[in-house]
Amino acid sequence: MSIDEDFPMSKNQVRVLVVGLVVMAVFGAALFGGVLPGLKPNYSAPSTLTVDGEPYYYTTVAMNQPSLFSNFTLPQTFSFHNLTFTLWLTDWGSSSGALLHGNGTEPNGTVSSFVLGDVPYPPSSTTLYVSPDRAFAISWPGGPLGGVWVRLMVRA
Repeated sequence: MSIDEDFPMSKNQVRVLVVGLVVMAVFGAALFGGVLPGLKPNYSAPSTLTVDGEPYYYTTVAMNQPSLFSNFTLPQTFSFHNLTFTLWLTDWGSSSGALLHGNGTEPNGTVSSFVLGDVPYPPSSTTLYVSPDRAFAISWPGGPLGGVWVRLMVRA
């Protein structure tokens, strides 16, 4: 019995099959080894927290600080879980603390605007904003020491 009788494939077909298997093995190793960015499986659970009884994924982003003789920043855009946040600071040198202004844009195009921080007249402080449809939330400590760290949250 010869090989030709047991396998009805030609030598060229065997070569193509072997090359195909090698290519698939290399691609699979690159995929699961992390060589191809964005394709490596991520098995760690995303960070979540609860706001008003609802679970939200969250991340913390850093805003640019205003330049030396400026009391505001230009708008910065951040994307997180298919939502886009545009944020900027004003009144940076104020004794009552800066204000964080922003817009949250949902994938369906809905835009919600907010302002966080301490407002002197009438005296009030807002450190958390939840969108009307509860799709996202944002928090910032505000006050004179509010800093540039902002927490973005998207409903899980």
